[in-house]
Amino acid sequence: MALVNGIQRPPRARSAHDLVTHGIGQNIMQGHFPVGSILPGDGELMELFGVSRTALREALKTLAAKGLIESKTKVGTKVLDRNNWNMFDADILEWHLEMGVDARFLGWLFEIRQTLEPLACATAALRRTPEQLKAMHKALQGMYGCESNRQGFTKADLAFHQAILEASGNPFLQSIGSVIGAALATSFTISSPVSSDDRFKEVMRQHQAVFDAIEQRYPSAASDAMAALILQAAERVQIKHAESSLAKIQIHAFSGAD
Repeated sequence: MALVNGIQRPPRARSAHDLVTHGIGQNIMQGHFPVGSILPGDGELMELFGVSRTALREALKTLAAKGLIESKTKVGTKVLDRNNWNMFDADILEWHLEMGVDARFLGWLFEIRQTLEPLACATAALRRTPEQLKAMHKALQGMYGCESNRQGFTKADLAFHQAILEASGNPFLQSIGSVIGAALATSFTISSPVSSDDRFKEVMRQHQAVFDAIEQRYPSAASDAMAALILQAAERVQIKHAESSLAKIQIHAFSGAD
């Protein structure tokens, strides 16, 4: 990646819009465009990324929608604080991963997984269809078949978790797929479940427990099994944790009034 006046310019992307969006986004992540600062003017950005004004404006709209920037008349385009960023956005997660995540960021990913995935499992146990259960089973079998294939295991594992989110029937839970994917991809680069026979067997035992509980429509057991799976994964990548303060609640399936 080229460095121009201290600002990183990415290689030519699939489109001018992608080039600018990715380039400015990454530079914000890496602090080349610090939080609270005003981005360079249109002319400078157009020259930096070699794009038209139209492509630049469209990219700035995309970044604003992600919560990274805000444009004001007579002020310019300001880089917003992190608490405005849409951390569920797939691009923002990708840019974080590209620059390398630290233990704190990975810990945040595990916290949101621990908060939402057990609930997704519980609701999946209540709502899953036979077809959705088949999708989970297919992904699980794919994991069993990748005992020494890290890339294949990662793909099958992500498919398993995404199938659970789909079976939850809740679009808000379904939207966290990119977060789970980022957490899995990052943790597997640190320590893969296929790195030893014992580790692989334990990971598969935990995933099987999740599947069995969903298959048998036991929401509490499904929730507990997923919580244990996530905790074990955090320990595998040496993420420190404290006892959860989340209260156990009874799982209900809510629906609109008739």
